[in-house]
Formats: sequence, structure tokens, C-alpha cells
Amino acid sequence: MEKILAIYDSDVIYATRFMEYFKKKKDFNFEISAFTRKDSLKEFLLLHRIEILLIGNEIILEEISSENIKYNYQLVEDIRNERAIEQACIFKYQSAQAVMAEVIADYVKKENETQVNYNPTGVEIISVFSPILNAAKLSFAWSISTLLSESKKVLFVPLDLLPIQLLSSVDSTSQSLSEFIYYLKENPNIIMKMKSLLAYDGNLSYLTGLTHGFDLLSLIKEDICKWIEELKTHTDYQTVVFYLGYYADPIIELMNQSDSVFILSAGSQYEKMVLKEWEHQMDRIGFDTKKDKFLRIQVEEEDVQAPFTIQELKNSSTWATALRFIKKEEGGR
Repeated sequence: MEKILAIYDSDVIYATRFMEYFKKKKDFNFEISAFTRKDSLKEFLLLHRIEILLIGNEIILEEISSENIKYNYQLVEDIRNERAIEQACIFKYQSAQAVMAEVIADYVKKENETQVNYNPTGVEIISVFSPILNAAKLSFAWSISTLLSESKKVLFVPLDLLPIQLLSSVDSTSQSLSEFIYYLKENPNIIMKMKSLLAYDGNLSYLTGLTHGFDLLSLIKEDICKWIEELKTHTDYQTVVFYLGYYADPIIELMNQSDSVFILSAGSQYEKMVLKEWEHQMDRIGFDTKKDKFLRIQVEEEDVQAPFTIQELKNSSTWATALRFIKKEEGGR
């Protein structure tokens, strides 16, 4: 049975347009209901449980039974007023897509923070690597993670010594990844701590934010083994994507434990030479990069003006490359 997302608003046009938007979406995992009268909502709640309720009017929640409502969000006309700040309300007059991006991000965060379980079908580990970094390759990593999150529960972890704010929706001031690395080294039960530090973009969970690149360099092979083991046994993620922004022993271990390793290149002659040298070095330590799990993908370099929005990401050539790859993989199954 699908979970129910409902909107209550006496403005018939607003409620109808909101509902029509989601009727057209094929990848939305909620059943949508819209109400313009309070008594209709009350009657519905007597027989149904609502997972998410969006309230677009000045309605006192005590007036309706909250017994069958898991989460409620108030849609307000002025996000600056004191009540809106206190209740973490959502600005009403923005696109339905923008409203739902905020709602789903908060919903996923709340659900994740209350659950520590595992995925019995196993966790797929994907690594995205290139010996020469650029914005297009980081863009591809965000693209593949976001696309996969449309149908799976996905965690994205960019491990970049010199992180930049590629997306405007990502908090560039966070130090969450550094805090997690410190905790990873000192404590046995790391998943609850990791979940408390995660950020969200729609259905995608991600862990970002360094105090200093040296924090990544402090990771050792044993830390990676511990982290992967915990991800596989104490979370319900279906896919975890690591963006590998440097080359060291723990990164080799991540590649070793990955189900797929995307090797990205922009196709220049210089980059081909660097990639060939990297393959030689891997060969010297007995790491076979000719295995089927190593997938070569060429991305097109773009003159990006970061940070950019998720919609601008979706309009980029790297998004198109990631989308083609996913469709190809799905077609080959």
C-alpha cells in the first residue's frame, strides 16, 4: 500500500494545481490527495493514515485528529515571520517542485534518524575516480547519485581534498565529514553518528564538509574497511557512491571493495598519459584495472559557473552522460 501525501488548502486553484503536478510524475512514491474543506479532511483521517500533510491555511492542528498523521508541514505566505521560523515552515508561493524538494529532504532526514537497519539484498558500492580532477567529473558524481536516488535509497560521499561548493543547495560551511572521520577513528558504533551528520537533497542523502583536507589524509585502510562493513550491515542504503578526489592507500581499498569503479576522463592527450601511468602504478601493486567492474566513461569539460542549482545540473552535459549510462545499464540487464 502506497504512503499518502495530502494537501489541505481552501484555495481550490492552488490545491488542484499542486495535485495535478504530481499526477504527471511517474517516479513519486506517494499517493496524492487534496482537500479544500476541513470536514472532508477530518472524515478522511478517520479511515486513512497520512504520511505527510501539507497545510496551506491558518489551521490549528488541534482542530483535526493528529493520530493518523505522521508528519505535517505548514505552508506560509511569509517565511520571515516568527511562527514560520519556530516551526520550520515552508514558503507557499514557489513551484510545486521546490515545495516538495524541501518537504522530501526533511522527511528523508527524519526517517533516517529514527532507523538503524540493513538492506537484506545487499549494498552496492560505487566509486567515481579520475587521476585529474575537474568540475565536470564532480558534476558527474552528483548526477549519477541524484539519478540513482530517484528509484533507490542512495548515500553520496565526496572525498575531495579541496572541496568546492558545486551546488548552491549544498552547505559549503559544514564540517560534517571531518567530524565523522574523527568519530570513525575513536568509536565502534558509527552509523547513528553518520546519520546525524547527513544532509539531504530530495531523496539523496549525502555527507560533506571538511575542516581541512588533512582530515581525509588521516584515513587509513582499516578505517575504510570498518566504514564499509558498517554500511553493509547496519544501514538500509541500496547504493553508496564515493567520489574519490585523491589517490592513496585507503582509496585503493575503497576501489577494491566497490562493485563498480567509474574511471572518468575528459579525453585530452595529457590526461590519457596520466591515466596510463596510473594504470601502470596500480599494476605494480597487483591491482587489476582491466576487471569488468572498472568502467571507462568520458565526460565533456564545461566552463561552469559554480555554484549552480540542481536544475542547472540537470541541464548539463554531465547529467546527460550519467543518464545515458544508467539507461544503458538498465537495458543490459
